[in-house]
Amino acid sequence: MEKVLEKIIKESISYSDSKGDQKDFYTMAEYAAKTPKLEEQPTFLEIGTRGGGSALALLKIIKTLGLDTTLVTVDPYGDKPYDGKPWKYGDKLYTQMKKVLAPYGNHIHYQMTSEDFINIIDTVHYWFKGKERMFSEFSFILLDGSHLPKTVIFEYKRLLPKLIKGGYIVIDNTNFYGKEVQKHFQGSTDKTVEVINTKDQTIIRKL
Repeated sequence: MEKVLEKIIKESISYSDSKGDQKDFYTMAEYAAKTPKLEEQPTFLEIGTRGGGSALALLKIIKTLGLDTTLVTVDPYGDKPYDGKPWKYGDKLYTQMKKVLAPYGNHIHYQMTSEDFINIIDTVHYWFKGKERMFSEFSFILLDGSHLPKTVIFEYKRLLPKLIKGGYIVIDNTNFYGKEVQKHFQGSTDKTVEVINTKDQTIIRKL
């Protein structure tokens, strides 16, 4: 599987902002590939899609593992200011994402903030292979949108109950903002999860 992941990363990373350091990208892909395989596979979720690189990797992993499921991505685009900074995700990145992921019919995108998506998640229905489904569970979750600690912790608390047992949440860039997110999880006493902190990421496995 390692060589397969290397090939997937090579094919996907050029559409990502992780071109300089592939380690975090590889870690995300590695844990996504460890997703438990179920007969009716819950969807994968990515918050923070940007140019579509990590989403492309996840879709390739889903295909490689033979998982009969979808990937839902969430990102508002629309030149929304990013974490109060001058960076903006506009039409160029949005159209790149759509072009890169267009070949995958099992991809669904919601052009909204993570908070808005989470607040409507239990009311959303979608169709996949002739069946009406809901986002009642997720197989794998990547949190790579806003890195503001309060936003990340909100996303985590609301989404963890929907993660399948044995599934992973990969939170990117938890070294930002004085490593506040990493410190939050280091102090956790929750016995239902296993926490793995790397230099730049936090990985949560639901036990």
